[in-house]
Amino acid sequence: MNDGVRRLRLGLGGGGSWLRAHLAPDGVHDLLPVPANCYWLGTPNARGDETGWWQCTMLLQMYDGEQVGGMVAVLPGTFTALPSTSLRKDQLRLVHRVRSIEREHLPWGRDHKAECAPQLCGYVPEATDDAPTTT
Repeated sequence: MNDGVRRLRLGLGGGGSWLRAHLAPDGVHDLLPVPANCYWLGTPNARGDETGWWQCTMLLQMYDGEQVGGMVAVLPGTFTALPSTSLRKDQLRLVHRVRSIEREHLPWGRDHKAECAPQLCGYVPEATDDAPTTT
């Protein structure tokens, strides 16, 4: 997550650093913008300000190979779009895969928290980290 997203308090919340540390380092992580007006760039929000970010559904590959979903807010230009040469059927397949993920990243984090250790997943907690909670 970049500094602009943190400054605007968008993104993965307090547990973001913990989650990012558990992503597959060579995995492909996909974002799919949510096509609702209230989440779209340039749309007025409840305060009358223009929205400067996109709400996206995410498909993440975790270090253990499991794919999980969730929602994340991103600033335009902070992620790579699919190549314009991508076949339409491949784009639709990706959309279906992102929308059909049954397990969210929060339940995955709660399940993993009990066994999380540097020896297992390589994550070493920092003093300011907020790991997923069980609430």
